[in-house]
Amino acid sequence: MRLDNALRFYSEKYQFLHVPGIGDSGENHWHTHWEELFPEIKRVLQKDWEAPDRDAWVKNLESYIKKYSEKPIVLISHSLGCGSIIHADNLSKLNGVKAAFMVALPDIEREDFPKECTGFVPMPKIKLSIPGLMVSSENDEWCELNVAEKWADQLGIPLINIGKKQHICQAEEFETWEEGKELLVNFLDSLND
Repeated sequence: MRLDNALRFYSEKYQFLHVPGIGDSGENHWHTHWEELFPEIKRVLQKDWEAPDRDAWVKNLESYIKKYSEKPIVLISHSLGCGSIIHADNLSKLNGVKAAFMVALPDIEREDFPKECTGFVPMPKIKLSIPGLMVSSENDEWCELNVAEKWADQLGIPLINIGKKQHICQAEEFETWEEGKELLVNFLDSLND
């Protein structure tokens, strides 16, 4: 309850935007459960979830940022949604965004990444222009931990390794994902210190 109350408090100060990855976040995904608990969280909906196009995804993300710009925005992303944020930042499209909470950034440049994704490679090698936090897993099938660590270093943001949790979305523990709430609250606390 403490975490839920803290997130309700922060949802009055910030506009939370969920930024899902390929296929959207399904009914048992923590994104979905968090939206059920906190209806003020808005999800960035893409026209094509199965064949993501970088330009379309970034343009759409920017449109949501503009639409909800009455409050500072905190992006809460999963998987390829993290890649969208990096590309958007590289294109100076994050105006009004206060911070990014990025979960399970995949290794977008590896050879077996879904070929249906277009325009995401090469990934821009930039320092993130806003405060960020990366959350990664030791046995994520879409990104080896050492690759995630290199990306966090490149972006200039901390990385939290939560152990062997695969792609941080599949098991029952990720339905309400209490650990994720705690990480997000601690991150938001750090922005306000």
